[in-house]
Amino acid sequence: SFNKDPFKGVKNLLECGIIAENSAPKIAKFLLETPGLDKGALGEYLGHHGEHEISVMHSYIDMFDFSKTMIDEGIRILLAGFRLPGEAQKIDRIMEKFAERYCDTNPGVFKDADEAYILSYAIIILNTDAHNPMVKHRMTKDEFISMAGLVDKSSSS
Repeated sequence: SFNKDPFKGVKNLLECGIIAENSAPKIAKFLLETPGLDKGALGEYLGHHGEHEISVMHSYIDMFDFSKTMIDEGIRILLAGFRLPGEAQKIDRIMEKFAERYCDTNPGVFKDADEAYILSYAIIILNTDAHNPMVKHRMTKDEFISMAGLVDKSSSS
């Protein structure tokens, strides 16, 4: 039932005791450790704007240890378990939390979580640009650098 409607699915799993309690950490642990969940349905659930689902998404991402990984590898590790939803606001919420967790597990790699977030989001856009058949004009290296804000503004005159 989760794969058809993740919101009703979680409700049903709680009602029949498969998920022991209605807490974000317990639901997140179930979602992370249960094989066979539809990756698209899981992404929709984790990206939802409801307060409870946001708490579940935070707990879910907090279960990952991204230490000693490059940021692109961290994104791959996270997204191995679910597919990002199509809506920009949902992707934004997920990538913002990812960047915070990445920085928590890799102190000093980025100035702050905002910097990690900008690069993470840019990597997602670049991946979409490279692999989505609907994209007619592929981004150039210079366009990516400009979009991601990767130019060190302090070194320019």
